[in-house]
Amino acid sequence: MINQLREAFPQIEENCLTIIVDKHVFVFEDPKLKKGVFVDATEKYHFHIQNNTKSPYHFIQNDDCVMKSIKGGQCDYVIFNDKCVYFTEIKATNENLSVRRTKGIKQLENTIKFYLKKIDSINLENKNAIICFDNHKRIAPQASVSSKRKEFKMKYQIDLHEGNYISFD
Repeated sequence: MINQLREAFPQIEENCLTIIVDKHVFVFEDPKLKKGVFVDATEKYHFHIQNNTKSPYHFIQNDDCVMKSIKGGQCDYVIFNDKCVYFTEIKATNENLSVRRTKGIKQLENTIKFYLKKIDSINLENKNAIICFDNHKRIAPQASVSSKRKEFKMKYQIDLHEGNYISFD
């Protein structure tokens, strides 16, 4: 997938792409910089990436780098290795959970459509979209969320998740 992305978005190399080999990475979405910052586990972070493989993975700052502002917004990051991709949206605002979820899903959809127009298909065995909320409390499952996940899967063949953790196995 990285070769397809480099061809479709030649600018990613310079400003948007980070290749990571670390086993644990913690990301904080900085509201002032409006981009992801890698932080220590003891600092405030929005999500944790664990790499259980010996292979590096790619972290693309999507929002305001690969994708400039589009109507409805775009997700924050695209994170992937040679088998798995995570379209990732951080929702760290004071809006209620339902509003954040709805906006997050729309941003993920916009990003997936944009990427599919540019690279034709995503040929990885494990395709995911994840909304990360700023709290680390467990969120009770809801029937409406389950139906949104099924609808998302049917539309894009991508699994929709909520959480603060990504794992490459």
